[in-house]
Amino acid sequence: MVSRIMTPERIKERLKETEGRVDVEAFVSALEYVRDDGRR
Repeated sequence: MVSRIMTPERIKERLKETEGRVDVEAFVSALEYVRDDGRR
């Protein structure tokens, strides 16, 4: 299995493909929250 690092920018690009079915900013914000919480 190949591990890819998904940066916030890359995730935004992929989510744009959902054509508005996902709130991109809210999704990225949630991912950043989880990432930052794990760094404590």
